[in-house]
Amino acid sequence: MPKKPRIEDAETQALMEAGTQSVEWVREEFAQADLADKRLNRRLVKTAEHLARSPLSPINEACGDWASTQAAYRLFDNARASPRAILAPHVQETTKRMAGCGGPVLVMQDTVFFSYGQHPATRGLGPIGKSNKAHDRGLIMHNALAFSTLGVPLGILSQTVWARREVPEGEGRQEKIKRLQCTPVEEKESAKWLRALTETMARAPAGVPVITVADRESDFFEFLTQAEELRAHYLIRARTDRTLVPEDSAGCDHMLEALSLAPALGSLTIAVPGNGGRKARTATIAVRIASVTVKPPQRRGHAQSSAASEPVSLTVIGATETAPSAGSEAISWVLLTNLAVPDFASAAEKIAWYGLRWGIETWHKVLKSGCKVEDCLLETAERLSRYLTLFSIIGVRLMHVAHLARAQPDGPATAVFSWKEIEALHVRVHNTRPPRDPISLRDAVRMVGQLGGHLGRTGDGEPGMTVLWRGWMRLYETVIALQAGRQAGLIDSG
Repeated sequence: MPKKPRIEDAETQALMEAGTQSVEWVREEFAQADLADKRLNRRLVKTAEHLARSPLSPINEACGDWASTQAAYRLFDNARASPRAILAPHVQETTKRMAGCGGPVLVMQDTVFFSYGQHPATRGLGPIGKSNKAHDRGLIMHNALAFSTLGVPLGILSQTVWARREVPEGEGRQEKIKRLQCTPVEEKESAKWLRALTETMARAPAGVPVITVADRESDFFEFLTQAEELRAHYLIRARTDRTLVPEDSAGCDHMLEALSLAPALGSLTIAVPGNGGRKARTATIAVRIASVTVKPPQRRGHAQSSAASEPVSLTVIGATETAPSAGSEAISWVLLTNLAVPDFASAAEKIAWYGLRWGIETWHKVLKSGCKVEDCLLETAERLSRYLTLFSIIGVRLMHVAHLARAQPDGPATAVFSWKEIEALHVRVHNTRPPRDPISLRDAVRMVGQLGGHLGRTGDGEPGMTVLWRGWMRLYETVIALQAGRQAGLIDSG
């Protein structure tokens, strides 16, 4: 009698047999995965396929059966499947997409907080608010996400997930300020910006101009000096009115003074996206630029030994709304950059680039609201970190498809979708096979939107992220059904 296969061999065979029902982009994205075990590599691909087919479902529901669910749990519990190792093949594919852009790439840095306080039994979490209370605990993730200058997400270049240390009990505001002033930046949470900047420059393809774009939290002096050392370009929003070297700053002592004395170069009309507490609108802003040299801030205690002592020269761009609508807070951006900004057109370009920073916040919303990653019950911070990394890649994929369809609507659908996916869309939406001539990317994305409930009426606009998530799940239900029908001989394979 033949020997009974070992569990590992049986699992490997099951993975190989299930491979006929793949989400094809997953295989391409993880082709270079190296978790030091071929079986673990295959398990990563299959788990990613299951979750990508059904991103709103819990792990057990997405996997479909107990064996696949157990395999997913073992993956998230395996130390060799570290977040960095899971991310590595995606980073390689991201650099390829960056190289194919044919122009500058914007790398947005931002931090997102994931709350798991509703799961008090989860081990290894840290505070994500101002207290150590059980309901206020979770994980923090800092990302560097690459975009084209048209706003199309290309992929993750750097990602770190961690649990914050406990909040010091009884510490007042002044005590906190003094403690932070005496702490070297390498020991602060602020080091996340420097680490992501370093990894961005190390992983960016040669010959591609890369500009890091970030909000006010990135405005600390060590970030500016680190960028100088790495020869990295940045475009960040100012947090403080910095002290200047007057003789190198048109005689001005402070940054906002220099900006106020600069003449208005012109005005721009920009679109302001809506959020939970703000309606979408347009705004007219006046543009100014000033070249300045910033003095290094004073540091105390141990922070003095590692603090930079040389001033930094940069350009300040002011974008101030001239006549905000009633009830709306006026836009007032003060941007810092080490890029050349010789005139109004160049300043307008940089302002438009900063306006694309909302893309990374949309991605975070996709992870939280679309993927429901905060509902996951994996019991430990280490398992959740691996899970969050994998879902981050899935979230990028959906955003890439949606934004590419808006940026290059007349391009072929085959640039993003496989033939199996295009076939499934036509069968599900039009009850027919796809035409011989390739359909456009916009038409394919609209069909995904239809699957998710988008009506496509005049005035409805393009489908948003929520309906695309629903359509995405239904698309892969159809891909799987068609494949199963062919295997059973119920559908003509021709």
